[in-house]
Amino acid sequence: MNLINYINDKKITNKKLSNYTDWHVRQAVRAVLQNERKQIALMHIGEYNVYKLPGGGVEEGESLDFAFIREIKEETGCEAEKISNLGIYIEKRDEWKMFQISHCYFARVTKVGVIKLDEAEQKEKFTLHWVDGIKEAIKLVKSNKSDRYDDKYIKNRDLAILKMAKKSLIPFEYLPENKVEIKTN
Repeated sequence: MNLINYINDKKITNKKLSNYTDWHVRQAVRAVLQNERKQIALMHIGEYNVYKLPGGGVEEGESLDFAFIREIKEETGCEAEKISNLGIYIEKRDEWKMFQISHCYFARVTKVGVIKLDEAEQKEKFTLHWVDGIKEAIKLVKSNKSDRYDDKYIKNRDLAILKMAKKSLIPFEYLPENKVEIKTN
C-alpha cells in the first residue's frame, strides 16, 4: 500500500516533538465511499461542525477487512465492497502519545441499512451526509474550522485521502457497476 502522507504535531501545533516513552500504535480504516448515485459519504460531527470520512479504529483481534466492514456499517449503515487500496496515512500525535496508521480505501455501497453509532458518536452528534462528488467532499472537509486537536488531524488526513482518491482513480462516474480492481503504484 502506498504512503499517502505522514503528519505530526510540529505540522499541526508547532510544538517541540517528544520522545517515544509510553507510546502506542492505533490501526484504523477509512473509506472514500460512493453510493449508486455517485455521491460520497461524509460524517458530520455536529458538536464541532466538522466533516470527516467514514471509518475508525481497528479493535483488538480484528482484521483490517473485518474492521472495514464493521466501521462502514456502524457509521453509514451500509455494506460496501472495497474497489481499490488508496494507501496508508500515518499520524504521530504527541499529545496522545500515539502513532495512528489509517488504511485507506475507495469503496462502493452494496446494501443500505441502519446506522449504529456508538455512545461517543451520538454524543458528538454524528450524522451521515451524501455529497455530490469528490470536489464537494473536499470543499466540505476544507471548511472544517474547529481548533480541537483531533479535528486538525482529521482535516489534514481526510483532505489528503480525498485528494489521493481524486488523483489516483479514474473518474467515479465512469466506474462500472461491477467490482473492478484498480492498480495503483
